[in-house]
Amino acid sequence: MSRHDVITLDEWVAECDVAVLQHHIGSDASGHIIQHQIPIVLNYHNITPASFFSSWQPDLADRMLLGYQQLDQLAPLTIRAITDSHFNARELMELGIKDVIVSPVLWNLDGEFNRGVQTTVEPRTITDDGGTILFVGRIAPNKCHHDLIMAFAILSRTRPNSRLILIGDPSSHHYFESLKYLARRLGVYDRVFFAGKVSAEDLLQCYQLADVFVSASEHEGFGVPIVEAMASGLPVIAYDAAAVAETVDGTGIVLDDKRPVTLAQAVDRVLRDDRVREDLSARGMQSAERFDLSVTGEQMWDALRDLLSASSDEVR
Repeated sequence: MSRHDVITLDEWVAECDVAVLQHHIGSDASGHIIQHQIPIVLNYHNITPASFFSSWQPDLADRMLLGYQQLDQLAPLTIRAITDSHFNARELMELGIKDVIVSPVLWNLDGEFNRGVQTTVEPRTITDDGGTILFVGRIAPNKCHHDLIMAFAILSRTRPNSRLILIGDPSSHHYFESLKYLARRLGVYDRVFFAGKVSAEDLLQCYQLADVFVSASEHEGFGVPIVEAMASGLPVIAYDAAAVAETVDGTGIVLDDKRPVTLAQAVDRVLRDDRVREDLSARGMQSAERFDLSVTGEQMWDALRDLLSASSDEVR
């Protein structure tokens, strides 16, 4: 696509029967749709509550509040909504949108996350005092990395050779700095690895070589890293928030309590019990197959088929 194929919102003056809008945060595109009262197919992947960011990133919190305001105004214009979880679907239906279809994220696993893929590093053997804990996600307040670090500090008392790997770019510089300070204060900074953004190859290898994936996040509209971990055969432990339990679907350990000691005990149980790890690994890989692109692609096509057919008939 060249720049000549793209028009700005100011240049968009042609009438249309319907527009497809991806709404996630307050945006000029959503404002344009609302201003011109254009019917839409709404593709919605959730808005993180602004309260998580008000103390750390007030400007981002304001955009999230705008996103909610615009979502309320978009609801009457929505002829169909497509969202990636039943958790998100309930939110849209509460706004009065009646035609809501759940179609998970279009993410091409394509066997890449299978533990059978050859890597250049040999898998680590879990020792009685070790283990590798992994979390993947933006370093943002709603992801609650601080809970992971506190749990890891407790785990480290009995597993001094364990390590915590955190993959993801910082969304909030202030929150990121607070996490580093917390790790230093708890005496685990030398074993907490802030990896930042990594290549697809390095991400894959981390999934394959870690021993357990742990999420303490308090707001996930879906959770792509959870699916990637499951597809990799990596046991999943996650706090039961938003769409997490729906995504895990009984194939991981879902906790209704994420106090640091509770998280630490759950991680220790998985690390020391081979049968638990093998069971979670096998069930997770099988469950992840429902998110393969061959499945979700067809679901998305089914969600749009009648609308596209109607448009084609009108053109003819």
